[in-house]
Amino acid sequence: MLPTYETVDGETKGSLFLGFLAEHRMSIENEIFKFIPRSDSISQLRFGLENHWKMVVAYPERGGKYIRPGLLLLSTYASGGNIGKAMTTAAAMEVSENWLLIHDDFEDHSLQRRGKPTLSVIHGDEIAVNAGDHLHLIMWKILLENRKILENEKAFEVADEMVRFLQTTCEGQYLELSWTRSGRIVGGEEYFEMVDRKTGWYTIIGPLRLGALVADKKEALEPLVNFGHALGRAFQLHDDWLNVFSTKTGKELGGDILEGKRTLLLARLVDCLEKSGDAEKLDYVKEVFTLSREQKNNEMVKVIIDLYEEHGCRQWVRDSAKDFAERAKQYLEKVPYSDDGKKILVDAIDFIVNREL
Repeated sequence: MLPTYETVDGETKGSLFLGFLAEHRMSIENEIFKFIPRSDSISQLRFGLENHWKMVVAYPERGGKYIRPGLLLLSTYASGGNIGKAMTTAAAMEVSENWLLIHDDFEDHSLQRRGKPTLSVIHGDEIAVNAGDHLHLIMWKILLENRKILENEKAFEVADEMVRFLQTTCEGQYLELSWTRSGRIVGGEEYFEMVDRKTGWYTIIGPLRLGALVADKKEALEPLVNFGHALGRAFQLHDDWLNVFSTKTGKELGGDILEGKRTLLLARLVDCLEKSGDAEKLDYVKEVFTLSREQKNNEMVKVIIDLYEEHGCRQWVRDSAKDFAERAKQYLEKVPYSDDGKKILVDAIDFIVNREL
């Protein structure tokens, strides 16, 4: 029988997915800190190395929503597997997000992460990236622990899956960074190619396939690709929307505009301006998105946000996210998961496309 949940962190009532996360979050966190010392337990080290370890542990201690490790454990559950045997892989999944975020913040020149200044802002790019490198190594150390939990062949399959989707993630990150650096404005097709590689595989497909591998549910691997692409697009579209219109994420209003991110909001706006023949506004938008973060100001951000509103981009992208969420529900029907697991995943889809509203 499925559990019911009154509240989860005061955020929502009756959410099966948030309830599932709440039930297993502490176990994931405890597993992570078997491999990383907490900042208040770091002993005095020679040459100031305690400062390095405090940087290594900073993002894990700030915490996140644990969506990726939560999906991984949910996939194991829905595949009829033992969640306990997937806990180490889930810890590695969460640690991977932390080192990627450190590198992301450096690459995007971000100012805030999870409501606090980024490590790059606090400590400088060089040693912040070094802390990310160390977390990267710890991720692999955690995965090696699977040799004691899973049979060697399965432990290798899990690690190999992680390698493959992290490589795909790096390809997606390259596309996004290269567009920003070159000043190119891309259309929807290119945007979704980047999203499928960076978000679809890393946030949805990869974690779900890892969970299915732990549970020996290999027949689920292929159907999860279509499901994950649809849900990944819904996730990223909503994330892009939040990064422009919301401050509840711990980021600044219009952050993606300041960072020059190529989003579907931007692609839609450019398309609308081209069709309307408004060359002056089109040139202004293109100029803003060729400037560095340091060259932009709040007035420019406000103008772009007003243009998004004026041309209906805000609602159009919001509707697109919901459409992809509905497609994901249709693809989910073809995944050989248990009925209980599918019910929680349907709730997860609704959470992902409505979070922080």
